[in-house]
Amino acid sequence: MRGTIGKNNSDLPEMNRSAVVKILQQQEVCSRADIARQTGLTQAAITKIVASMMEMGIVSEAGIITGCDNRRSIGLRLNAGKHQIIGVKFARQMFAVGVFDISGKIYTQTETKYSLEENPQKVLSAMKKQIHDMLKKYENVVSIGLAVPGPYLRDEGRIAVVTRMTAWHTINFIEEFKEEFHKPVFIEHDANAGALAEWLFGGHAQSASTLAYFLVGEGVGAGIIERGTLFRGMQGSACEIGHVSVDVHGPRCECGNYGCLEMYCSASALWKKAQTHVPECLPNGTLQSCDACNAVFQAAWAGHQKALDVVRETAEYIGYGCVTLINAYNPDIIIIGDVMSQGGDLLMPTIQKVVQQRVIPELYNRVQIKISTLTIDPTLYGAAATATNKVLQLPSKFSSAGKWGSGK
Repeated sequence: MRGTIGKNNSDLPEMNRSAVVKILQQQEVCSRADIARQTGLTQAAITKIVASMMEMGIVSEAGIITGCDNRRSIGLRLNAGKHQIIGVKFARQMFAVGVFDISGKIYTQTETKYSLEENPQKVLSAMKKQIHDMLKKYENVVSIGLAVPGPYLRDEGRIAVVTRMTAWHTINFIEEFKEEFHKPVFIEHDANAGALAEWLFGGHAQSASTLAYFLVGEGVGAGIIERGTLFRGMQGSACEIGHVSVDVHGPRCECGNYGCLEMYCSASALWKKAQTHVPECLPNGTLQSCDACNAVFQAAWAGHQKALDVVRETAEYIGYGCVTLINAYNPDIIIIGDVMSQGGDLLMPTIQKVVQQRVIPELYNRVQIKISTLTIDPTLYGAAATATNKVLQLPSKFSSAGKWGSGK
C-alpha cells in the first residue's frame, strides 16, 4: 500500500506544528493571533502548540510587533539558523554542494566539474567527501537534499535515462547515500526540486494554486506543485515533458522516442545549432554547453542576427513546451528556469506569441509565464528545498539531531 488517507490522533500535533512552521517559513515573523487566523485553530490551541515548539527550539519570540488588526503582540520567528540544510545538485558534467537554512539563506557553495567519461564511483566519492567536510564545519545541519536528472525512478533509486551518461544508469542513489551520513538524505528529480525552490523560496506559495516549473537546461523537464504538493506519478517520473514528441518523424532520442522536445530546446540542442549556424559566436576551446549558450545569448543581445535567429527558434520550442504544460496541467503560473532562462527577454516575446497562438483564450488569459528570478542555481536551491520541505512537514523530528535514517 503506497499511502493512507486517514490520520490518527497522534498525527494531529505534528500536522499542527507543520502548519505553524510553514507560515513562519513564508512570513518570517508572525503573531500567535495571526497564526490562529491563518490556520483556523483557536488561540488557546496555538498558544499550546507554540509553547511546545519553543521547548524544542523550533521557534522563538521576536519582540513586539503590530498584527493585522493593529494590535500590538509578541512576534514569533522560526529558528532557521539552527536548522541548516545541505543541498546537492548532480548534473551532467558537474555537481554542486551548498549549505542553506530552512529560510532559504545560503551560507556556502562549491561547484565541481567532471568528464562524462569519468568513472561514476570516483565522482560520487568526491561528492561524498565534500558533504562530509561541510557536515564537520556546519554543526546545525539537520538533513541533506539531493537533486538528480530524470526520469528518476523514485522507488528504485536510479535514473532511467540521462542523455550522454549511460554509465550512470545503474547507479542506485538510495543505496549510495542511505548509510553514508548521520543525517537523512532525501532525493528528488531536478525539475521537482526546482518547483519546490520556487514554491518555498521564490514567494509563490501564497499566490499560486498550481505552479509549473519548466526546467530547460542540459535536459528538459517539469515539476508540478498543486496546492503545496508535488505531482510525481506512480514511479516518480511524471511530467517528463522533455520526452514528449514534437516531431514524430524526428531523430531518435536515447529514451526510445522520436523528435523529443529535449532535442530541440535544451542547452545541448542550442549548442549544436550554434556550432552549425553561428560558430563565430563560440569562443575557441572546449566549452560546457551552458557556456556556449551564454556566448550565443551575448551575441544575440549585441545584435548578431544569426545568433538571434537561433535563439528565437529555440524559444519557439520552449513555447511548445509551455503549450503542453497549460493543456495538461492548467497552472496559474509557469516559471522557466535553468540554463536557457538566462536568455531572458530574448526568449519571452517568441514564447508568448507561440502560446497565444496555440492555447484557447480562456486558458491563455489566466496563466502567467515568467523567467525564474532566483539568484541561486535553481536545481541546487531545489535540493535544499527538498530537504527543507521534509523539515516543514515533520518539524519535531528534526529538533533533535541523529534520530533519522536515510530518506527518499
